[in-house]
Amino acid sequence: MQTTLRIDDELYRRAKAEAARQGITLTQFLEEALRLRLQYRPGKPVKLPTFDSGKVFDFTSEQLKELIQSDDSAYDLHKLGRS
Repeated sequence: MQTTLRIDDELYRRAKAEAARQGITLTQFLEEALRLRLQYRPGKPVKLPTFDSGKVFDFTSEQLKELIQSDDSAYDLHKLGRS
């Protein structure tokens, strides 16, 4: 289907440049953008892919926070030359 749209000049230039960068036509770029926007539903849960490593992940949220903080501290000390 062919149609005419009124699009903000700057938005048009950005879309056209991004389409060119991706090596696709502006039509393909806009179709993909519309498809993505139509799939989005505020409040609708997003299903993210998960993967099974076969290992048990047995940490509490507090243990994870401690691990992250200790890793951050070790990194900071290393950057300061105090490792």
